Amino acid sequence: MSITISFTERAAGQVRALLDREGTTPGAGLRVGVDGDGGGCAGHRYRLAVEPAPRAGDVVTRAADFDVFVAADAVHQFDGMRIDYSESLMSSGFTFYNPHARGHCMCGPSFAPPVQPDGVETSLLQKANVAIQHIRPHLQLVGRDASVVGVADGVVSVRLTGAGLERDADVLELVKTVEQQLKDAVPDVRRVIPASVGR
Repeated sequence: MSITISFTERAAGQVRALLDREGTTPGAGLRVGVDGDGGGCAGHRYRLAVEPAPRAGDVVTRAADFDVFVAADAVHQFDGMRIDYSESLMSSGFTFYNPHARGHCMCGPSFAPPVQPDGVETSLLQKANVAIQHIRPHLQLVGRDASVVGVADGVVSVRLTGAGLERDADVLELVKTVEQQLKDAVPDVRRVIPASVGR
């Protein structure tokens, strides 16, 4: 079993600083997991921790120049994740871009776990999640964002967030933009509908 987790250079630098501060020994690494009691405004919360060695049954992957430990039963939640580190006047911390999560909160580390549809819909959900990761940076440049919530019969439900979505016409315009780009990337997508809008 394998997993791919990537870090931006800013995030990798923060992890290296954590490992240096902890005075870790060879074999130490960063654990990526989820709080056991759930939590976070979207239902679950990511957890990062420096650990001296992997636990029995862990999947270990190399990211940047350090090891990352993930419990085997959580690999499906984190495979393909990209981790960044952001700083602002209000807060600073790691941010998580997870193609498998069906929703995120604006606070960053909280997420809704992936749905588990069957057959064709599983494939379409995965393709839509991958495609929307390429769309999001363009939306974020104008203060907006979109994430896939679910898929049914070729219809992709998305959560939209950001500035300037007070009017229905603005929401409709953003949905059409996301729909066109998803259709271009994933021909099996028939339609995109807004599951929710956060302002």
